[in-house]
Parts: sequence; C-alpha cells; structure tokens
Amino acid sequence: MWLNSDQRNPNQLRFSRCLLVAVLVMLLSSGRVRAQNGVLVHIETNYPEAVAYADEIQLGPARLAPYRVRAATRRIRLTAPRERTWSVLPVITSLNAAPGDTVYLTMNFPFYHRIETQPFGAAAWLQNSAGRTYVGTTPLLYTHGAQISGLFVLELEGYAPEEVEPREEIWNRYELVLTPIDVAAGGGQPLRPVRRRWWIDVALGAVAVAAGTVTVHYKFKADRINDTYQATGDPALRPRVAALDDRAGIALGVMQVGLGTLAIRFILR
Repeated sequence: MWLNSDQRNPNQLRFSRCLLVAVLVMLLSSGRVRAQNGVLVHIETNYPEAVAYADEIQLGPARLAPYRVRAATRRIRLTAPRERTWSVLPVITSLNAAPGDTVYLTMNFPFYHRIETQPFGAAAWLQNSAGRTYVGTTPLLYTHGAQISGLFVLELEGYAPEEVEPREEIWNRYELVLTPIDVAAGGGQPLRPVRRRWWIDVALGAVAVAAGTVTVHYKFKADRINDTYQATGDPALRPRVAALDDRAGIALGVMQVGLGTLAIRFILR
C-alpha cells in the first residue's frame, strides 16, 4: 500500500528537499565554472575588417568582438582580409589571462602604400611640410605607423614627374603610367614607318600573352603560399609572397606595355 505525501516521514521529506537543492546548486555551479573557464577578449583596432585568431583558431572579424577564447590561449592575432594579406603584416599580441578574466586589447595596423609605375624604376619621394623624403624605387611598398600628409612624387629620367595624394586606408595601391617628356610637352611626333613589319605585331602580341601567363602563374602561386601565411602567421612566408607579388607586377607591366604598343601601331595604320 502506497502512502501519500501527507503520510510520509517528515525526515524523508526534508532529506528529499535538501537533495534537490544540492543538485540544483551543483548544476548552477558547473554552468558558472564552464562560463568562467574561458577569457573574454575585447579588441579595439583601426582595421575592423581584419580577421582575429586565437593561436591557430579563427574567431572572425575584429568588428564582431568580444570573443571568448580558451584560457590556455597564448596570443591573439589580427590578419588582413585574404585579398590584402600579400603585404600587410599581421598584428600579434600575447595573452596572459586567468580563466574568467576580461581583457581589452588595442591592436592597430600601420598604413601601407604600394606604388607601381609603368615603366617601373621611378624614384619615389614623399613631399610635405617636413621636406622631401626618398621612399624607394618603383615598384615599392612604403609603410608608416600613422596616416601621412603631403604628396608622393614619382620621377624617372625622360618622363614627366607625377604626383599622387596618399589615401587614408590601411592598404593603398597606386598605379601610374608615366608620360614621356616630349609627348607631355606636345612636341612629340608619331613615328610613321614607311614599311609595316607584320612580324613586329606578332612579336608584341606574343610578348603580351607570355607576360600575361607569367602574371597569372605568379599570382596563383602567391595565393597558395598566402593562404598558409594567413592561417599560420609564419613570418618566413612573407618574403616569398612579397617577391612573387613584385614578379607578378613586373610581368603585368610588360604585358601592358606590349598591348599598348600594339594598340598604337594599329591606330597609326
């Protein structure tokens, strides 16, 4: 015969209630411990589109922080989006925190200015109120810790100087076609040979096609290495990617010169 709740021993009722309370406390405590096992990371950066990593684990865009990471995480890394990682170095900071901590990180990128000219080999200068500073020979990558003011001035013997105003993005690319001095001055006369040599057109077309093929080859090769670089942050891979980028840029310039010359020859017919 079963006893109803009113017929049970009062001691048994008290024991059951205490047991239920203890179980609830254990469940709540375990949930709180699980929530406090990780570290909550807030990220402030001048490049919100950068991708955040906790060691080798991808978290997501920096703009979506905070992220909860494992307490054993050693470092937080910000990497530029895939299409811009060829030259932009990741920003890395060590993470020293205890389980349950909340950490605020400031991780700002320097500003990158990639300058290319056709033809290449032009001297590049930064000209502003502080004076005139030589920054390199094209193609080049100029990096600065803050936004810059003034003008980039490109100079190459036999060509008119070109000026370009620096942009304010993290990654900036400038592509300029230099104008020969005689054409810029209006004194140039188009060359009109008496005899048209068809083999020159064929050669120019072949050079353009070959240069285009080389450009695609180097770009795909750089993309494969760049994927590994983005995932691992291995600094040894960056020089290889940068070198392939330069080769692809030079090959692209050769292709453009070949196509441009071929187009002029057809126009002058």
